[in-house]
Amino acid sequence: MELVYKDAQSITIRFDKKDLSKIVEPLVKNAESFAKDTLDMAYLLAEQDYRIDDHFRQPPHAFE
Repeated sequence: MELVYKDAQSITIRFDKKDLSKIVEPLVKNAESFAKDTLDMAYLLAEQDYRIDDHFRQPPHAFE
């Protein structure tokens, strides 16, 4: 995890793929202990983890 940018109103953090599941899994398993904003961030990170591995591409001319 790397802090890319931070000011009074925003923050930008870069995560490595290997770190995403380490962050997300414990948060989701203990969801009742966390606020909605924390869980929203966890679900967004989980979605990115999935999208990184999703290499599906529509074949050319599939619906012609």
